[in-house]
Amino acid sequence: MVEGRPCLETLVSKLPDILEHFQIAGGPFRWAELDSFDDRNLRVTLEGGTYVVKAHNGLLPSGSLERLQAQDQLITRLREQGLPVPDVLRSWENCSTFQLEAPLSRGLCLVRVLSYLEGVTIKNDTPKSPQFLRALGALCGRTQLALDGFDAEGFHWTWDWDMKCVPQVVRSKLHHLTSERRNLAQRLCDGYAEALSEERVSKLPHSVLHADLNDTNLLFESDGSDAPALAGILDFGDSIYSCRIFEPAIAAGYFSLCQADPVMVLQEVLRGYLEKVPWEIAEDEVLAYFHAARGRILLSVAFAAENSQLEPDNEYLAHTSEPGWAVLMALDNDLAIQGLHEVAREVAGKKVIGCRWNGK
Repeated sequence: MVEGRPCLETLVSKLPDILEHFQIAGGPFRWAELDSFDDRNLRVTLEGGTYVVKAHNGLLPSGSLERLQAQDQLITRLREQGLPVPDVLRSWENCSTFQLEAPLSRGLCLVRVLSYLEGVTIKNDTPKSPQFLRALGALCGRTQLALDGFDAEGFHWTWDWDMKCVPQVVRSKLHHLTSERRNLAQRLCDGYAEALSEERVSKLPHSVLHADLNDTNLLFESDGSDAPALAGILDFGDSIYSCRIFEPAIAAGYFSLCQADPVMVLQEVLRGYLEKVPWEIAEDEVLAYFHAARGRILLSVAFAAENSQLEPDNEYLAHTSEPGWAVLMALDNDLAIQGLHEVAREVAGKKVIGCRWNGK
């Protein structure tokens, strides 16, 4: 069990108090646990509606009051801009958190309640058409447009999934990898550190990001068409102020998993993004996009290797990392970067400016 993760039994026993605090009508209710690694999430259904009760890990920075208030601000901003996000429920005192009196974990345990969004997720192994991937890129662009000029202190933080920290985090986990994979990971880390040095990163455009638009955090109305309608955006716990181009890069990395041509995935997501946003993109941003997309998968497999060491009998952990290694090997070449550069040049109304192309 993750240290500091709230206790399920105690959380369930406090549900009547939590529902009353957030002005949710009493009466019989049903609950079911939802997937979560660090926190504890419950789907609670009453006659009047369905809600998500989120009990946050008080030992993690992501569970602090400042971070949770920032998430609420982000959700409100996206909703005001017409994006499908949950409602944040509040108490009579207009408070969006509830502090549990019982010691569910060491440290402060804060609870929030959001409306439950209906929809389906599209699994990794579902083939993704160019049309779907361009729509995904456009969604990243739409999100960035909604957040343009938006900021708050709670988004200025860091943690192990911060894309500015990829080399040091992955290097700290190299000893969990086999020698062959360790060599690949080390080489990719070195390339990342060179392409996204602190000096280069500081010069890239920045914005608040959702920073985790993956296959489990996007809901669609169906999974039976090339471009199903978006039904919801979930999970704002990774939101952070960082390089603007990281938003589509993170999404492209995740949606390249289990796909026949990861290079095509990166190209079409970038195309959709650039067709949506009005700003120009510099060559250094194209380079950052590639390394961040690949780097997100590198982070994922590094964490999977560490967790497999901690749970050696868990075959699921080892199995789920295999698609990630396949993506890393497919993206281990400079031709992929050159193709992205060509996509950026092809998009109507977009002009690659700024830095000299260096082929990295």
